[in-house]
Amino acid sequence: MGQVMAPCITRLAALCLLPARCVRAEEGLGQCHEMGSGRSCNAGISEAGSDGYLGYLWSIMSNKKDAVDGYVGRFEDDSLTERTTTDEYYDVVTDFYLYGWGNSFHFATRFAGESLEDSIVRHEHFLSGKLGLKPGEKVADLGMGVGGPLRSIQRFSNADITGVTINDYQVRRAKKFTKSECSSQMAKHIDYRQGDFTKLVPDVFAPESLDAVYYIESSCHIANRTEVFQASAKALKKGGRLFSYEWVMTDRFDPKNSEHVAIKKGIELGDGIEELVGIQALLESLKQSGFRILEHGDLVDLAEEWYGDHNVPWYYDMAQKYSFSSFRTFALSDFGQRTLGTFLWLVGQAGVVPEEASKTEQMLRHASINLVKGGELKIFTPMYYVLAEKI
Repeated sequence: MGQVMAPCITRLAALCLLPARCVRAEEGLGQCHEMGSGRSCNAGISEAGSDGYLGYLWSIMSNKKDAVDGYVGRFEDDSLTERTTTDEYYDVVTDFYLYGWGNSFHFATRFAGESLEDSIVRHEHFLSGKLGLKPGEKVADLGMGVGGPLRSIQRFSNADITGVTINDYQVRRAKKFTKSECSSQMAKHIDYRQGDFTKLVPDVFAPESLDAVYYIESSCHIANRTEVFQASAKALKKGGRLFSYEWVMTDRFDPKNSEHVAIKKGIELGDGIEELVGIQALLESLKQSGFRILEHGDLVDLAEEWYGDHNVPWYYDMAQKYSFSSFRTFALSDFGQRTLGTFLWLVGQAGVVPEEASKTEQMLRHASINLVKGGELKIFTPMYYVLAEKI
């Protein structure tokens, strides 16, 4: 749900009129990148404004979303690269993720009685524990989103963590959150870089300078995972550790089943992914990149074993018709998604906001529907975990 969330994950928002100070966005200092035959800039996508729910809603309405047409069109344009489309995708959806999901763009295992927010933090601490992160270790969060998991893991481990995302807007957002969430002492152990996580050395890190790296639902944005993991191997010291929460199609996926294929394509389009790979392709990519696999498994299946009839599926909130137990669960429910969609359509018809905001919401809702279907059929998982070390 890491940048290149990132994560790779779709988080949907909804309208909920809770008290928050809404500040008009200021012009941001973004960068431009090539987009097919034209150019797309995220300079107009501003990190300024309130971080409350209404502030995020304002960002959805005021930040430019005109890239959505170009993003959708890229699925029919072989000249566009995965890097370009990932950058475009997060220009379009980051504000939606923030409004509906908060600062951590990822799913999590969960048990009955545990809040969605608590499950997300536990998922992050599970990662830190598996890596055995220690104070002073040099660590990279690859595909950091806006740095929510990074800050949580840094507080838990006191490691020195550098986040990398291809999207400039997310870097600016992360720096803003650090100023408001972290002490000056904590901030000394946190850094953010804009960069391509398939080109870490020497663009971002020196060779063999890192003790550990991790991906939280972010490596899926590059179909060739070998290319991704080889970049990590160059940046890691010998014996350095790698952990990843992976979006993959499970062994239950049948490429000859038209329903399965449609679900896969729906997830890919709505989540900025060129092609979702299978579990064996993932594991083989790690081996080819110079890693020894220490542990791996699907936390979807493991959670069912651990929690029994108290297990809460990762897609639970998106599958609900409605929920009012918290803002987050409301935002993710079908009613919450439709509320936001209706609101954006109405204000778009009134000329208050560009129609692209409504188009983006429709794209994300379509992705949500397919994520739920994929989860219910168990042909897709967003949390196949792998722990490996550099040989």
